[in-house]
Parts: sequence; C-alpha cells; structure tokens
Amino acid sequence: MSALLDDIINLAIDGQQPLTDILRKCLLLAHELKNDQLKAWANQELNGYESGENIPDYRIIPAPAKGNFIGPFYAQYNDHIIPSVMLEKNHREFAERVYLLQSVSAYVDVLKERDANPTGGSLIYPWNANMIAYYQDKLMRGGFICHSAWQEIPSSAIAEVLDTIRNRTLNMALQIKDELGTSYTNLRNIESGETATKIQSIIFQNTGGNTTVAFDQGTVSQRQIVINAGDRQALDEALTGAGMEKQDLQALTQAIEHDGDKPGNKVHEWIKENASKVLSGGVKVGTHIGQEILTAWIRAHYGI
Repeated sequence: MSALLDDIINLAIDGQQPLTDILRKCLLLAHELKNDQLKAWANQELNGYESGENIPDYRIIPAPAKGNFIGPFYAQYNDHIIPSVMLEKNHREFAERVYLLQSVSAYVDVLKERDANPTGGSLIYPWNANMIAYYQDKLMRGGFICHSAWQEIPSSAIAEVLDTIRNRTLNMALQIKDELGTSYTNLRNIESGETATKIQSIIFQNTGGNTTVAFDQGTVSQRQIVINAGDRQALDEALTGAGMEKQDLQALTQAIEHDGDKPGNKVHEWIKENASKVLSGGVKVGTHIGQEILTAWIRAHYGI
C-alpha cells in the first residue's frame, strides 16, 4: 500500500494540519494515479476557480443582499434587506448566492482574521458601480436612493466550506485504500481494468463539483436536475452541462427514435461514441466513467 494514501488520511484527520498541504498531497496522488480529474480539482482548490460555471456546490453559499439608502432631508435606511424579487431575473443571484472562487488559502486567512478580531472575519461582496447605478432608484419608494449594496458571507460558512474540502479528501483516500486493500504497493501499477474504473468513480464522486451520479439507481442529478422517465428536457440539460453539443443531442434523438421503447444498439453506440466527451468541473472524466454516467442518465430517461 502506498504511504501516500496514509499521509493524506493522517493529515486530513488532524484538524491542525494546513489544508493546502493535504491538497498538495492530492496532487501527488493524482500524478501517481495519472488522474486528470483529481489533478484539476486539487489545483483549482489551491489556486482558485476561474468562474462559477463549474464550481463545486459546496462553494455556492446563500447570501442575501443588503443596501444603504438615503432619502429626502438626509433620511437614511442602512443595512436594509434587498429581496431578490426586486431585481430582474438575470440579476437575482446578486441577492441570493455567492460563488467562492478564491483559493483555500484566502479563506483560511479569513478565519485567522476572525480569530484575531471577533468583529471581523466575514467576507463582503459589494455590488459593482454599474449595478448600483442601474438600481439606485428602483428598490425603494419615497425618493430613497440606493448608494451602496453588498452580499456578506459569515465566517462560519467559510469554516464549513474548508471542512467540506478536508472531509471529501479524507473520504476519497479512505475509499481508495479500502478498494485497493493489499493488492498494490505501487499506485502507478493501476492503469486500467476494474480497479482503475472503481478508483475513477471514487474520485469523481468526491471531487465532481455539482455533478452527482447514482450509478446503481434510476435517479441522477446534475446541479439539482432530476431526470425522470420521459423527461427529455432534464436529460438534455444534464447532457449539455456535461459537454454535449447540439449535434450530439440530435444524434441521441435519432438513436432513441430508432430503438423505440428501450435502449438498443443505436443508443448503446451513441453512448460509446460520446463517453470520452463527458466533463466534470471542466475536466474529462475518462471513457469508462463517462460511459457509466451517460448510461445512468439515459436509463433514468427510459425509467429503467
């Protein structure tokens, strides 16, 4: 058994060990296993995410908006809650949620600030000047103008995110260790076969961001999308989120129409042809796991 897995487990169990050290060990593990999914996840946790498009669900935090308003004769309303329904639909996330894109070290510093200063430690996400200008006279009646607005994340939410990352890392290492047993002393020997597929599945389930797959059940969700029998819209949303393009969906439609009430040769051929395209967190999960994911989604669509 590789000592690397034991190192990750021991570091994760010890709550005093820096999370960045654990993630760097995960990078080493990804190198040993030649696993791009794990490498991408660890690098993004260490260096930050470029956008919220494929960010893991544990980094999406509920965050209502507040604003300061000034009215006639210098009347003021400070820290006034701004309901998201007051905003246009494509702006409502600015009053509902925040995407934590920065590296884990940035959030560790937030908790250090909290410990050093009981009144500090929260994260403030101010609205940009364009948002303020657009909504300044749209949010309150009586001549009140919004001159500042923001979303705030409490330090307790930051602590929960960091614990989630630590716990996911621990679970992943424990599951891989259980899967390997005493079969391997060198992780680089695991390149293909059933063991490699199971390890890929473990890594995918623990680091797959917003995508969760129940491989042995009829319900699969992606960004909280549940695919029920006959629900082609939900299936298409899941497939699009996983990297399928319009022509891929059209080809699937033709395969389904050809095969009829249950998946046949055409559908199975479509799955094999597109398995290598499946993405999670912007990273290809590999042909074996991609095939399992597409099969699960399509079976859910068929209701089997």
